[in-house]
Amino acid sequence: MDGKMILDKLLEEKNGYIRLIDALNEGVSKYMVLNYIRRNEMEKVAPGVYISSDAWEDKLYLLQLRNRKIIFSHESALYIHNLSDREPFSPVITVGRGYNAKHLKDNSVVVHTVRPEWLELGLTQGQTFTGNTVRIYDKERCICDIIKNKNNMDIQVFQTALTTYFSDSEKNIHNLMKYADIMGISDKVRQYTEVLL
Repeated sequence: MDGKMILDKLLEEKNGYIRLIDALNEGVSKYMVLNYIRRNEMEKVAPGVYISSDAWEDKLYLLQLRNRKIIFSHESALYIHNLSDREPFSPVITVGRGYNAKHLKDNSVVVHTVRPEWLELGLTQGQTFTGNTVRIYDKERCICDIIKNKNNMDIQVFQTALTTYFSDSEKNIHNLMKYADIMGISDKVRQYTEVLL
């Protein structure tokens, strides 16, 4: 397969995005990639990341590309999981304690920090509205997070997420209780479980 075909394929697979690193890993030279980008009038949206003029700009995906260690959580994760019908004004993410998130906060990203041993608890992948894959917490971890942070949550978002989750046929109560136990909130989670199941 020639370089142009490889780049066309990458562009299609990544919904209008090309990452220089992906192209180089496929054996396409940097010179050929930059020529392709110029010829197709693609815009640079991050270091080594380019977007086609006819593609939707996906803010969550770009945020993930620029910050590999972040995980979408709380309101952002609820929205992606269809546990909330309200898209948050600002992306909401979680990072491990000690992660320097000043640049994220300066760009209106809501940042939660957790113990390093909790960071990957419930980690999975989800699809943004444009079909790009991002790191996200599973539904059970989302429910634990919002119960733990109830006082900082919009009550409508909180209630919708809980009622939607507990009526979901794919809910995993075993994982929910396992995460709650690890996070030290099993009594609170059990109360909601008893009322809503």
